[in-house]
Amino acid sequence: MKHMVDFTKMPEEIKKRIEGLAWAYDEIGLSGSSILLFDEMVLKIEQRSRSSESERKLLEWLYGKLPIPRVIAAETKDACSYLLMSRLPGEMACSASNLEKMEQTVKALAKGIRTLWQIDTARCPCSNGIAERLVQAQSNIENGQVETDDFEIETFTTEGFSDVSDLYGYLEQNRPQEDLVFSHGDYCLPNVFVSGCEVTGFLDWGNGGIADRWQDIALCVRSLRHNCMEYAGYDEAAYQKYRTLFFSELGIAPDEEKIRYFILLDELF
Repeated sequence: MKHMVDFTKMPEEIKKRIEGLAWAYDEIGLSGSSILLFDEMVLKIEQRSRSSESERKLLEWLYGKLPIPRVIAAETKDACSYLLMSRLPGEMACSASNLEKMEQTVKALAKGIRTLWQIDTARCPCSNGIAERLVQAQSNIENGQVETDDFEIETFTTEGFSDVSDLYGYLEQNRPQEDLVFSHGDYCLPNVFVSGCEVTGFLDWGNGGIADRWQDIALCVRSLRHNCMEYAGYDEAAYQKYRTLFFSELGIAPDEEKIRYFILLDELF
């Protein structure tokens, strides 16, 4: 959907709020949605789905509980979801300046996860546990929505899976016991805004809700590796140092089996 925005087809409420304002595309996200950046607002346009509905519900439920965007307008039209939000302060954890200060950034990422764990899930409107994820994963496979070109190299090499159905079968048969908490669902560096050692905002809530504690940890570890080694130019030793710091700040030892499971599960999304 990126770079195919037709302003004439937008809902009137959205058009009125953005008319005449300068904007630019966000080129960082990988979600397939179109993100338009204004000076003080962000417009997210995507196909209406379970994810888009969940994000709207969670943003409304979480407002005042966490540093998140304020919903300015939420509309649907012609099977598309339009979500107009306030911009977050700070910079993405993957910004050049934050990658240069990796120790501070890692501390902020760990602090952000600990903050999520403190959210009371009693009235949380969304659940995104393994059972729900597997149902959606199966639907993604059946509808040809799994992009294997984006898979980690090792998924079809050293991990040894022959195809997406083989991977799904493994995930179905090897479900770990869940340790449920409040989860962001896609806790990658572009979705966490930081300043120094502090989180200034959480973005992209389509996969959020009640889920296993290791969902966020696993995707953060994966994102940390990609950003350290592919974008910041750190070597393996430096990445391992920051990975160790991350778990030290979380106050837990890494559960490598769960990390592997949730990274593999995310391949189907």
